This record gives sequence, C-alpha cells and structure tokens, in this order.
Amino acid sequence: MITGIHHVSFCVRDMDRSIAFYREGLGFEPFSDRTIQGPVPEKVIQLEGAHLRLVHLRGHGIGLELIQYFAPAGRPVAPRPCDVGSAHLCFVVDDIDAEMERLERHGARFLSEAMTVEGGPNAGNRYVYFVDHDHIPMELSQPRKS
Repeated sequence: MITGIHHVSFCVRDMDRSIAFYREGLGFEPFSDRTIQGPVPEKVIQLEGAHLRLVHLRGHGIGLELIQYFAPAGRPVAPRPCDVGSAHLCFVVDDIDAEMERLERHGARFLSEAMTVEGGPNAGNRYVYFVDHDHIPMELSQPRKS
C-alpha cells in the first residue's frame, strides 16, 4: 500500500546555482547535501561510474531532490513537454503577475504571458509555464477569483 509521496526530483547542471533559485525564488529549504559514488548508486540507478551530488529540500508540503551528476555526463537540456517522461511542478499563487515579476528577477524565463483557462474544472484560473536556468519546466496557477 502506498502511503504518500516522499519527493520529486530534478537533475541540474550547477547545484549551487540551482539551490539559490529553488531557495530564494521558490521558497524551498535545503536540509541534506551529500556526494555519493560506488557500487550502491551504480546498482540502484543502473549507471556505471555514477558519481553525483544529492541535495534534499523541503517546501510547500513536499520534498524536492536536486541531483548533479559528475559522471556519467548527461545531456545538457531537459526533455520537451511532449517527450515521454517529461514532468513539471505547478505552484499555486495568489497574484500571478507579481510572482512572474519576482521570479524573473531570480532567473526564471516565462514561455508566454499568463493565460486564462476557458473551460473544464479549472475555468477562470490563470496559468503560465516557466523554466529555470536548466530549462526545467514549471507552472504557476492562480485560482479564479470568486
């Protein structure tokens, strides 16, 4: 029986830069930072020569794990939104315009202006997608005003 979700995870290129973005921009707090290599991570993730830095953060009721691989080298870009396995985090906000302005100062790049959902269960909500400096996709969602 599944009893909860422990964390979500993203691979990043520059851990220190990512920690700053996720802490200052998105409100996550790091609580564990370690480097691992050897037979255990190689077996678990099925990557020979795996050498990585893991940082665990908490915020908004979820755990977030950032991973920087020193070896093997990964591809330098995140998958496209249409690629199998692509994922994103969606943050609920009370003022999407203010959050967009604030996050741009922290290096977020927005893919469009905020849009309004026209139908379905989220009708009236405003939303926008953005990426961090590694092009990891995220979303802001502002519930409709009642």
